[in-house]
Amino acid sequence: MRLLAIAVLLQGCGGAHARKQSYQFDSATNACRHQPASCAQAAGQEAVLPSAVRTFATAGGSAVAAVKLLDATSKQEVTKALEECANKARTQVILERFGGRIPTPDECRKPIGPDARAITLAMQLGEEMHRIALQCAAERLQDLRPGGFSIEPTYRYDRSTDTTRWVTQEEIELLRRQGNLGELKGTLIPDVVLHSGNPVQAQAVFDFKFPCVDLTQHGRWREYPPGHPFAGIRQDVMYKQALKVRWIAQVAPWIGASP
Repeated sequence: MRLLAIAVLLQGCGGAHARKQSYQFDSATNACRHQPASCAQAAGQEAVLPSAVRTFATAGGSAVAAVKLLDATSKQEVTKALEECANKARTQVILERFGGRIPTPDECRKPIGPDARAITLAMQLGEEMHRIALQCAAERLQDLRPGGFSIEPTYRYDRSTDTTRWVTQEEIELLRRQGNLGELKGTLIPDVVLHSGNPVQAQAVFDFKFPCVDLTQHGRWREYPPGHPFAGIRQDVMYKQALKVRWIAQVAPWIGASP
């Protein structure tokens, strides 16, 4: 039922839910940019993590008064934990689905179901890997950095005024109920944000990248597609502009984290 709902939403979003047009699944944060809260009903807010987990991680951060400092040691600990989460997700999904065998590019491109416009195996595997990795990240960071992180926070960035606002889960749910999901067009939703205790005061950003086939090196950051408010601009560039952070990293299985 989850994948059927995603396939329906993909068509409703004009194909935007197809996170990558090739067999490489990029990031859960690339899904359904035009209707993120709508896609949340099938696969999590622009991704795959249950809203209760996202809300807990972010609300915990906003409720903490003490500023959480991010020194080199804590950043290294967090990075290692997220790398382990990526490896865990990849191992678990590939082992369960293929007995440890790596899927071929043709298999990755294969549509799931009769509708060729629906979703591919790469998207399906990517969703599964993101769900496991984000759940793992929430658990690990609650130990390493309680109150100083958010899972899939939503940000609205105004380039004309260079201002950024955190959009709460309650606001997203209200827009969904009102049928005003178009207002979320152009929001930025990284996978993991480390912050001071206030989600707007970001200190580091991490995005999981789960290709269907194995990587030997990190790929390029995704560019926002035509029609998007940030069309032609890379994700990492927008994260830097909107969140004013220096440390932004991709986290991929086996090759680890890299800017």
